[in-house]
Amino acid sequence: MNEFNSLLDRRGNGSKKWDTNYIEKRFKTRREDIYPLFIADTDFKPDKKVQEKFIEVIKKGDFGYFDISDAFFNSIVNWYQSKLMTSIDKSWIIPANGTIASLHLAAHAVADDKPILIFTPVYGVFKDIASNFGEMVTFPLKLEENEYTIDFALLEVTIKEKQIKTILFCNPHNPSGKIWSNEELTKLVYLCKSYGIVLLSDEIHGEINVSDKPFSSLIHYMEDYSKIIVSSSPNKSFNLSGINASYLIIKNEALRAVTNTELKKFHITINRIGMEFITIVYKYGNDWHDRMIQQIKINIQLVKTLLKSSQIQFEEPDSGYLIWMKLNKIENIDSFVIELAKETGVLIETGSRFIENYENYVRINVATSPILLEEAINKFKLFYDQY
Repeated sequence: MNEFNSLLDRRGNGSKKWDTNYIEKRFKTRREDIYPLFIADTDFKPDKKVQEKFIEVIKKGDFGYFDISDAFFNSIVNWYQSKLMTSIDKSWIIPANGTIASLHLAAHAVADDKPILIFTPVYGVFKDIASNFGEMVTFPLKLEENEYTIDFALLEVTIKEKQIKTILFCNPHNPSGKIWSNEELTKLVYLCKSYGIVLLSDEIHGEINVSDKPFSSLIHYMEDYSKIIVSSSPNKSFNLSGINASYLIIKNEALRAVTNTELKKFHITINRIGMEFITIVYKYGNDWHDRMIQQIKINIQLVKTLLKSSQIQFEEPDSGYLIWMKLNKIENIDSFVIELAKETGVLIETGSRFIENYENYVRINVATSPILLEEAINKFKLFYDQY
């Protein structure tokens, strides 16, 4: 039996993706037959070996004060080498709480209330980060042959005119799942280096490469340019977002010290369970992770096949389990998403949650049972065709 066919039971435990009250608030509907394809986490149960190791930690019963273990740092170093073909030193790693919180704190540490640039459309939390710790400057990505690109000439003009001091970057891109090419990353780093800009890169989707394109972490550019901060965690791959644990990677010692000082100022660090669970999934979850990626590929192809005869436009993501779809005949994308939810129970992410430049796009999460996914996409397609 395919381990990914079984849907993880997430009802009644506070899971936002399946919580009746939260869904009613978001989608203005309350019904039992729901197909949640919106929030970016998975409906997959961890590997049995990983679960057993989790239980061993809990059975020890020791939840008191602690120091970060060498095993935690080593698990990240080994994971980056084996999965991402990227060499890092454990001294570059800063344990942190959740990815969102660590991005906020890193931005607070380096932005100095100066302009922060973000590329839109992009993960909605970027708006909060840029607005809270500086003046948000949005820079629209260009859509060329159904792929987002950066107009680097215009970007340089914007950097000079707006006096940009920090760029908040999504690598790979969320919501489209694009893996940025080495040429694009090189140009971006060159501009940052030319103008002394701190480049803060969210790379949490980089572990889930479902394409033939190589993923390049901005860690590879830290030798040439020191003002780069990478934020990541196994939260997307292993569905650990609820434990509020992640890490930052900073090679430059001075920048690392500034960031560490900011974290210590608020006595914020990783929690004990988060440290243990990250160590476990990176050490014991490799084979399951490979199988999970294969299932994501299957699910993406399933969606592609089911929508083949429709007018819905999308490109397969390079990385991650999110599909960015263009609904050409929809004018009000927010209204469509609400109506879809009320009529069918299919819950998808509206484009307006990605700040600006989202046009008539929606985002769909395929990290669920293929059985549920097929039912949901058939309902979605029928509703769209008749809309």
